Amino acid sequence: MLLCFSWKNSNRKRMLRLLIKDITVEKPAPKQLSVHIRWHGNASTDLTLQLPPNIADRMRYPAEVVDRVRNMAHHLQDPEIATKLNQQGHSSITGKPYTTSMIQWIRFRYGITPPVLKKPEELTVQQVAQLFRVSDHVIYYWIQNAIVQARKLNAGSPYWITLSEIDHQKLQEWVHNSNRIHSASLTHPEGGAL
Repeated sequence: MLLCFSWKNSNRKRMLRLLIKDITVEKPAPKQLSVHIRWHGNASTDLTLQLPPNIADRMRYPAEVVDRVRNMAHHLQDPEIATKLNQQGHSSITGKPYTTSMIQWIRFRYGITPPVLKKPEELTVQQVAQLFRVSDHVIYYWIQNAIVQARKLNAGSPYWITLSEIDHQKLQEWVHNSNRIHSASLTHPEGGAL
């Protein structure tokens, strides 16, 4: 004959009260509990329990990953950092591959500045436009027609233009001798066809 016992919580509590004389709980360190149990009959048991990390600790990126992002951010952009971390076998705190937005969050959260990939001698489109007093559209025309040397890291990044002394003189003469550039840039600041 098989006996089935259905223990309710109240029965379990009653049973524990019969066995345990008292319990002392201390917190000797963060995220740790020390439990001292005195049983009836004067026996005792000591337990050390680790507390689970709170949500902020569980969602925090490991220091090793943050340091890697900080080191790579000197010379790589966010998509390249994500690719490198994934290639090295790292995964995010949720176990997923790193994405550009995750790297942007890490940089924001830990104050990691983006790389300065523009060379000191390079100028932006706006700087060249101000230099020659023309609209940005004229500069984009020069870039598209290879009149000036410009580089762009990827589809979303800006153009950086390098001008030699010869380029500078040639463009200054071009602007000075062109009625079309002057009239277009003066009458329509956003326009500027050649």
